[in-house]
Amino acid sequence: QEVSARAVILAMGVFWRRLDIPGEGRLNGRGVYYGAGTSEGATCEEEDVFIIGGANSAGQAAMEFSRHARKVTMLIRGGGLAVSMSKYLADRIEAAPNIEVVCRTQVHEFLGESHFEGVRVEGPSGERVLDGQGCFIFIGAEPQTDWLEGIVQRDPRGYILAGTQLDRTEWTKKRDPMIYETNVPGVFVAGDVRSDSVKRVASSVGQGSIAVQLVHEYLKEVGA
Repeated sequence: QEVSARAVILAMGVFWRRLDIPGEGRLNGRGVYYGAGTSEGATCEEEDVFIIGGANSAGQAAMEFSRHARKVTMLIRGGGLAVSMSKYLADRIEAAPNIEVVCRTQVHEFLGESHFEGVRVEGPSGERVLDGQGCFIFIGAEPQTDWLEGIVQRDPRGYILAGTQLDRTEWTKKRDPMIYETNVPGVFVAGDVRSDSVKRVASSVGQGSIAVQLVHEYLKEVGA
């Protein structure tokens, strides 16, 4: 289907990276989740939960879940949190009595049929099964912007460039590009898919609101 428009706002968000292991698809939304909001912790009261990932987002989630869960187990592939996480956050996790960090560990399978029951992992001591009631994955996200190749400028990771980030050699207007405008006049970007954006709901909502105002400015400019 083809739709014509005088202006466009690109706000597709990002796609959570998958582990691509057995049980992931079957248990997605049934105890296995990608990311977590601040309200998720209360749903795991007195449960054993897993956090997969070792960056700041994983650490923040671990601290939030530790307020409610019986135990939080962080499963990370590296040798520790120091390389991938802010020191203040790593120190808080180390001091939390109900958070365990399991290093040099690879997750091989999510267990359970109709709901999540545990994980099969492999670490320095070999393979083992860990029981739990919830698993939250924080291994990053990536934009799905390949379809925009050759149309709008993107950074090396595929996030969309706008405003002062642009290579101006492709800019066709006499005026400067607006703050959330791409190299294509009238095409704007907002939210997580924008390069160097803050990956937070409140930030994305604010960017979207500003982008709408910019669209109105652009439409006045072109006489629409």
